[in-house]
Amino acid sequence: MNLEELKEKIKKIDLSNIHVTNHAFERIQDKRRNINYQKIVDLIISQKGLYKFEEQSAKNLNEQKFKLWFKLNYLYDMNIYVVIIIDNKDLNSLKIISAHKVKRKIQEKINKNES
Repeated sequence: MNLEELKEKIKKIDLSNIHVTNHAFERIQDKRRNINYQKIVDLIISQKGLYKFEEQSAKNLNEQKFKLWFKLNYLYDMNIYVVIIIDNKDLNSLKIISAHKVKRKIQEKINKNES
């Protein structure tokens, strides 16, 4: 799957089918992180700044798990972990697992060390 295919899959998900786990809700609403739930949902729906993704192993067969990278500004990225749940009736839903803001320079150093 490439980035454009993932964007199309996310576009098909209705706003009412986006849910958040308890873990993610606590992390997102933490004042020290300076992010909020509405910002996360807006990023996912608009896909503005989405420039990279990584597919991860999902728990169930009808799920796809992704780590999404969004460019917020010249300094920060937003990493959002989501699971897309695929139903037979093409009624897909999206579950937000976690989100955090990270400085891009730190993320680039981590990626270079993993290579």
